[in-house]
Amino acid sequence: MATAERKWIPVAEQAKLVRGTLKRAFPGIKFSVRSSTFSGGASIDVRYEDGPRQSDIQAVLNAYKGGDFDGMIDMAYNRSHYLRPDGATFVAYDPGTVGSMGTHEGEDNRALADVMPSDVVEVSFAANYVTANREISDFERKEAEALAWIRENCITEAEGTRFGNDWVDNIARLMVYRRIEGETWADAFENRHNR
Repeated sequence: MATAERKWIPVAEQAKLVRGTLKRAFPGIKFSVRSSTFSGGASIDVRYEDGPRQSDIQAVLNAYKGGDFDGMIDMAYNRSHYLRPDGATFVAYDPGTVGSMGTHEGEDNRALADVMPSDVVEVSFAANYVTANREISDFERKEAEALAWIRENCITEAEGTRFGNDWVDNIARLMVYRRIEGETWADAFENRHNR
């Protein structure tokens, strides 16, 4: 692959790559993938209902983020990727922010350029922000079920409104948002902090 010119991927083409990857990674889940441009950048918003945890989807989407932002030092930065013909991608170069007193570790895979197949290209993605948003069907009913489970299975305080340092209503919402198909309410309670 040597030192070929880096290819710019516009946000619409980036959104198509994201859509294809999600379709392969999560068959049977219907995703809405919307791209938008704005002054100074672009973003891709992925929405879906129920299905996998949002963190599982976001882990896939992170491979398509053209950059990131470190709020600890108020610094945005870009990264480049290697793009395979099937649409899969991995980081070529991510400068991170540690060298600027930030918290994001960098990653440098540019040494691999000489051993890459000729059909793998280095790219820059237009959209830095690629985010997943999971919606929950029949949320109110599920929240009521979670609340009932908590009150039946946990020792609560303050007339059933608190469990330790947390509000019972907040715990129930977390359980609903983090619960996946086939998981019991007991599992959801244990996994409520897993995104």
